[in-house]
Amino acid sequence: MQKNNNLTPIIVLALVALTLLATGYISKQPKTDQEPPIYTILNPPDDVTCMVEQNNVLWVGGKAGVIGIDIETHEVFEIDCDERMTYTRHMLLDGDTLWIGHDRGLTRYTQSGCETLTAGDGMVEDRVNFLMKTSDGTLWAGTWHGAYYYREGEWSRITKDDGLLDNFVNTMIEDSHGGIWYGSYVAPQGGISINMNGEWQYFNTDNGLVHNNIVQFFEDEDGSIWASTGLMSVGAAIRFEYRDDKWVIAEVLDNTDGLPLGKIRSVFRDSDGFLWIGSENEGLAVETPNGFKILKMADGLSNDEVKVYYVDPAGNLWLGTRNGITILSESDIAEIRGS
Repeated sequence: MQKNNNLTPIIVLALVALTLLATGYISKQPKTDQEPPIYTILNPPDDVTCMVEQNNVLWVGGKAGVIGIDIETHEVFEIDCDERMTYTRHMLLDGDTLWIGHDRGLTRYTQSGCETLTAGDGMVEDRVNFLMKTSDGTLWAGTWHGAYYYREGEWSRITKDDGLLDNFVNTMIEDSHGGIWYGSYVAPQGGISINMNGEWQYFNTDNGLVHNNIVQFFEDEDGSIWASTGLMSVGAAIRFEYRDDKWVIAEVLDNTDGLPLGKIRSVFRDSDGFLWIGSENEGLAVETPNGFKILKMADGLSNDEVKVYYVDPAGNLWLGTRNGITILSESDIAEIRGS
């Protein structure tokens, strides 16, 4: 009768393990990768292109339209408006009126309700890209058909015929010298058109721009203007200074300076004087005393594309991204910066 040898493999494995231990071949398990910090993430909303605060409510616009968020409790609620406002591109709070630019035009929202302007009002009925109110009280709307402005109860517009490089006005800003900047997004055409007291100045790839697509403008604390530019793998954050009665390019930041490669989506400077520069697909560059540090989803962001910024009364920094909002506390920011 054959003997039962079922225990033989177990005994052999045990002997091998003991031998390896004795000769030092079995070492401690390596530590797992450090978990990313846990930041507060709000989702919904998903895609975020603009944020405006009104009476402790943060109105958030994006691909799905507009929602409200209670800044303290983070409760999300629908805006009381039956108008279709998908692909909301920009919003402006003017007194008690919230102006909303979206793919079907311009909507005015008040406590009394909401109303979308029509061609009969003198406004386009398709995409409105940007809204601003200048120091003289004029309301501006950047569209695919030029820059519309509302003055003395009437809408008018300026186009290429009046001096714009292109009719597609993607973003605008009024500088501290009274000039109005118009950024287009129709590369290889377009660029930046600046009007000051009826005189025009232009920037494009022929005189210093890295790319003719202009995403956003940001006025820095010293009055200089930043332009976020680019498309796909090409892009930069470009700073302009006002010298001798004209604007000049003073600084160009790109991946060689520590920024993410490619299109730059946004520029912001915090209250401590440090820059935050968002890219389209490669994360957020945060300025530190030792240079730029790049944050991505692996580091705790809700998405690698940071489009807009908002600082709440408690000092928290809200980052509007392509997939939700990431909220950084003051201690989070200090840790990111290493201070």
